[in-house]
Order: sequence, then structure tokens, then C-alpha cells
Amino acid sequence: MLEKIRNRSLAISVPKRMLAAVLVITMLCGTFHATASDDNHYYVDLYDGKNLTTVYTDKTTAEEVLAEAGIVVSSIDTVDASQFVAGSDNSVITIIRPNLVGVNDEHGTVYFAFDGTVAEAIELADVSVGADDLVNYKDNEPVEDGMIISVARAFPLTIRYHGKNIAIQMAVGTVADALKKAGVTLGKNDVVSHKTDDVVSSGMVVFVDEIIYKNRTETKSIPFSSYTKKDSTMTKGTSKITTKGVNGQNELTYKEKYVNGVLIDTTLVSEKVLKKPVAQVTSVGTKKIYDVKAKGVPYSKLGTVAVDKNGVPKNYTKVFSGSATAYTGGVSTSTGRKPGVGYVAVDPQEIPYGTKLYIVATDGTVYGYCIAADTGGFIYNSNTLVDVYMASKSDCIQWGRKNVNVYVLG
Repeated sequence: MLEKIRNRSLAISVPKRMLAAVLVITMLCGTFHATASDDNHYYVDLYDGKNLTTVYTDKTTAEEVLAEAGIVVSSIDTVDASQFVAGSDNSVITIIRPNLVGVNDEHGTVYFAFDGTVAEAIELADVSVGADDLVNYKDNEPVEDGMIISVARAFPLTIRYHGKNIAIQMAVGTVADALKKAGVTLGKNDVVSHKTDDVVSSGMVVFVDEIIYKNRTETKSIPFSSYTKKDSTMTKGTSKITTKGVNGQNELTYKEKYVNGVLIDTTLVSEKVLKKPVAQVTSVGTKKIYDVKAKGVPYSKLGTVAVDKNGVPKNYTKVFSGSATAYTGGVSTSTGRKPGVGYVAVDPQEIPYGTKLYIVATDGTVYGYCIAADTGGFIYNSNTLVDVYMASKSDCIQWGRKNVNVYVLG
């Protein structure tokens, strides 16, 4: 029956003017002498939906007229023959065909005859429509014959926006539609994991990440290097810093990548030296230590030191060899002590104040036990190692300038 309803056929109509022409031709040829009414034929208008067919017939019932016109009427159709009068040229037969409608969802398609709205057809088909499901026609739209009403079921998908999940339901659409439904407006720094015209699917996760790049600048110390150099003016075994090391400074610029406010990557993009480091130089003495044999009485009576047979202290940690001069007079030393025999002037950077010393000249003269307590302009003369204090000017003259070993006592 459904196939018959689908394959409706309409009779071929013969216009009145053509029939009239045929009659005229027949009359002229002498083969037809009667009028239409004399032959019991008459015109009937057949209305089949929006189609109008006019037939010239001598049939006496509506069913016969329709059959002659080749119009098939199914059991669900209605034939209105209230304006049909057999033999009358003004006869009208109307075929009222109900709309054949299909309602389709995930379970299949249900077909039925129906006149009404789309919403009513869906209800009649016992198909439920969720809030996010999509119907291909408007609810209040009248159904038409052959209409297939499709209900597309919504499926879940997730918009992960700036690290937070937004769950939505959609039946059809693109990523752009999904973002709009989730209430997401893309910012200038947002990056979407899919193309906005990609079609969404069930279970899809669309990532929207805010990616920001920032530059950060910091300064960093450049450690100074150190090296030693030989100095023939300094006694072997001695050393001193002749150039103090100074750290340099670098300016470093980094490019930082933040995803949703979290730092995930740092790249060094430039490095600039603001201040070069100064290497520290330590001079190491290579001058041979003098051989000495002490003789005579020490000038200094400040204290006694145990010495060996050559007059060299038995216990010392370091020895300096160099030139020694003598001075006298003055009211105060650099350390605030009162000048006196046994207090000597030194370069405090080489021999710190307060260091206990024992001095013996290469000619055997013994200055003896003493303490580093003073300094003077002689430190700018690299030929002088120590300036010993004497009780008188005559003692200074007698001392003159001597090569000495200065022993640092332990």
C-alpha cells in the first residue's frame, strides 16, 4: 500500500480546445455529425492535490472516471464527488490525499499519514526531543507530503578553556558553534587546538589555551679568574696578591612562555657583558733565601727566641729575604704603639701588623725578635722589605742597608 501511495500517477489530460479541434476536423471530414452531448461525452475536472486534470468521458460514476484517467486512489485517500454529476460538463471530482510523513531518529524511521505541525507529528511518532537535540524543521511548520522529519541526538563534548572544563551537548555544528554555546569568546592570545570550521563529534575535547610570551632581564655575576706569576724580587716561598680580582657582570634576557598563567618554558635570547671581570694575580717569589750565620748580640731586647747553631729560629712558618733599612725617632707607630727597638715597619699587605718576626742579616748582624707595628713611605720602594727601629741615629748609620732574612714565627 505504501508503495502505491508513493508512486501516484496522474492521467494525461486532454485540453478542451484540442478536443474541440478534433470535433471540428471530424465534422469537416464528414465522419462525425453529432454534438458532444449527443455522444453522451462530457468534461470533468479532476483535482488531485495541486494538480488539475480535465477529462472528456462518457463514464457515469466517479470511480469509472478516475480509473479511465489512470488516477490511483489508495485506501487512505478520500474522493469528494459531491460536485460530480454524470453527463454534466461542470462536474468536479476532488481527491483528498493525506500527507505521508516520516519521523526519523536513532531507532529508524516511522511513516504515517498525517495533517498537522512538525511538533505534532513528532509527538504522534512517540519520539522524544531533548533540549539540545536538533530537528530539521521548525515545530510550528505544517507537514507536507513526503516530508522526513529528522531528530539528531545531542552528544557530549568538552571545551577546556584556560585549563578548566566546560561540558556541553550538541547535535551538529562546528568548533566555532561549540565555543559560542560554551560562552567562550576568544582573546588575542588564545590558541585553539582545532580549526574553527572543523565539525564537532561525540567525545571531542577542544582546548583553548591562553599563550603569552614575556621578556625578563636579570644581571648575573661573572666570577673573576685567578693566576700566578713569578716575581724575582720576592723571596722564594713567599707570595702576595698584586692585582685583586673583581667580578664582572652580565645582563641576560630570557623569553618566557606562559600557558594559562603558568610558566612552562624559558629560553635565553641574548647575553650582554656590562662589566668585564678583572683577573686576580698572585705574585710568587723566586728570589733565593739568603744563607745566614748569626753573630753578635741582638739589637732587640723585646724577647728571646730559640735558635739553631746558625742563629736561625728553630720554629718559623715563612721567611722573607730582602733589603732592610733603619730609622729612629717619632712619637707613635701606625698601630698606635710608642716607637722602640723591637718594633719594625713593614708593608702590612705583605706582613700584617702584629706579626711576630725574627730578623738576621746576611753579614751575621742580628736584629732579633720583633713585632710588625709600623709602616712608611718605603713600602713604595720595592727594594726595601723592612725598616727596623734603632735607639739612635748612630745605630741607624751603623746598620745602613743590609740584606736580611725575616722569619715569620709560628
